[in-house]
Amino acid sequence: MKLLSMIQERADFARKLEIRKLLLQKIMFLSRKIAAGASGITKTVVSRYRPGLDEIDVDRTLEEQLGHHTLEYENIYCHEKIKQKSAYALLLDVSNSMHQEKITVASIATGVFASKLRNDFHSVLTFARGADIIKHLNEPNNLKHLMDQMLDIKSGGATNIRKALIEGLALLNESKTMLKTGILVTDGWATIGGDPVEIASRYDRLHVLGISFGLGGSDPDANSLMAKKGKGKYMYVRAFDDLPTAISKILTNRS
Repeated sequence: MKLLSMIQERADFARKLEIRKLLLQKIMFLSRKIAAGASGITKTVVSRYRPGLDEIDVDRTLEEQLGHHTLEYENIYCHEKIKQKSAYALLLDVSNSMHQEKITVASIATGVFASKLRNDFHSVLTFARGADIIKHLNEPNNLKHLMDQMLDIKSGGATNIRKALIEGLALLNESKTMLKTGILVTDGWATIGGDPVEIASRYDRLHVLGISFGLGGSDPDANSLMAKKGKGKYMYVRAFDDLPTAISKILTNRS
């Protein structure tokens, strides 16, 4: 992947198109592979027995059975797990200048996010001084189109985390689902826009992936505080190449 990215930067226009097509195919393949596996939020409800339900709610069943001499099917109640559809926003810091290979890794991470959440509402925005919406919640889950857009992102500039969090909330509010979650990927150094912590506290849940884009490192104190105020998880991503796996991990066994 890195080799393809490096070759693309140096190729002429015709070759760039060929390499980009191949790069897109590889990104989509890796995104789906990393995202493979069960995920999702479920809630447990009590339902009347039907074939396929085998975890009996003893208390409810005994309550319904009172006064009956024989056990009736209509008096048997079971625990049933139902998948809940949720809303997610990925907020990706691109304020630091990234070479094409890092943009490729960021694209794979976004592809993992979209693949993991293919049955949920999900949106993507990138941010530096301002915020650019890459995908709204209700747009179709077209992975190829999303990856194509990600490969065109421009990086560099000041870092306005507060602005990104405000825009992320606006995206999430496009959905009427009960649970709205943000995933913030940043080094934590907010250079403009003011303190983002108060905005973080407005999220139902905000997970923060702290990552270093270069020699500047990251600010673990700021990142962990945003996650704490957002009632979410903080995860330090040691190497940029680990970002796709970190996205997959934080979306697995969600609760």
